[in-house]
Amino acid sequence: MEQSQNLEEKTYTLLRQAIEKGRLNPGRVIVESSVAKLIGASRTPVKAAIAQLQSEGRLTRFSGRGFIVQTSDDEVDRRPITAETLGLASDEAGAFKVRSSEVLYDEVESELVRCAIRGRLRINESDAAAHYGVGRTVMHEVLLQAQSNGLVVRDGSSRWHTVALDEKRITALYQLRMLLEPEALALTTGEIAPQTLDQFAVRLTEAAESYPNVSPADLYKMEEELHIDCVTACPNQEISESLKRTNCLHLASRYVLGNEVDLPESEPFFEEHLNVISSMQAKDFDVVKKEALHHLKTALPKVIARVQSAKMALEPLNLPFVTDLNSAST
Repeated sequence: MEQSQNLEEKTYTLLRQAIEKGRLNPGRVIVESSVAKLIGASRTPVKAAIAQLQSEGRLTRFSGRGFIVQTSDDEVDRRPITAETLGLASDEAGAFKVRSSEVLYDEVESELVRCAIRGRLRINESDAAAHYGVGRTVMHEVLLQAQSNGLVVRDGSSRWHTVALDEKRITALYQLRMLLEPEALALTTGEIAPQTLDQFAVRLTEAAESYPNVSPADLYKMEEELHIDCVTACPNQEISESLKRTNCLHLASRYVLGNEVDLPESEPFFEEHLNVISSMQAKDFDVVKKEALHHLKTALPKVIARVQSAKMALEPLNLPFVTDLNSAST
């Protein structure tokens, strides 16, 4: 995890310096996948770096695809970004080449989410490494990252297993969020650039007007902007780090909505998010906390029902490195 954080910091510094030195000029369009490919990283650290630059007001979301360097006019520069653009020599493309664990995690995460929805399942690290064609060290790092997101834990015998994402645990995680997240969002209010909050509000308003013609990916993006991006920007990092364990709730929605579970008939959260964002724009800290708490209380029964429906719809388990502890003897 430390190396992943360092990669995020390196990517952030690379992009920030390119902006400050004018190599990434005002109006220049930046696409996460293109930057990730150029520097040899997965999209995860690039996404985190861009989110930080967005919170600082250096980048804004482009109405098309990607982000745009803050500009005072409407001019858009779509020229491809090269190694030289980022201040790297041409032979340094891929200089931040990501470790195998970071690439593999993106592939494994969705399977672990579905395992957690099924219940308490044992994960054999050695068999998982063989299944994905990687070494034990790489798979161990993948599982450590999954642990930080609240998907798996190790028992007293150092055996991995999923933490069942059932009603009891969902309720416990929401209790944690209700205690910490409203405070985190209030503290973050002064840290997020006004332009970024404006973009969040516009996106929510447009989604409310066009629903149900909104993709599951866009739904997750709007959830992510408030509950992950804003919380990550909280100046009290102890709070944001504590909330990382609840990320499994967002991941459950990300992978099951529009797949195992149909989109809800009525808009799922747009108005509630808009109320939080509006109070953040007004810098009314007490109202931020009030609206955030109301939203979390409203969301809890919806998430429980959604995950229970997903569990019923899941296909039979077909992973050779997983043992179902709900029926097998431990």
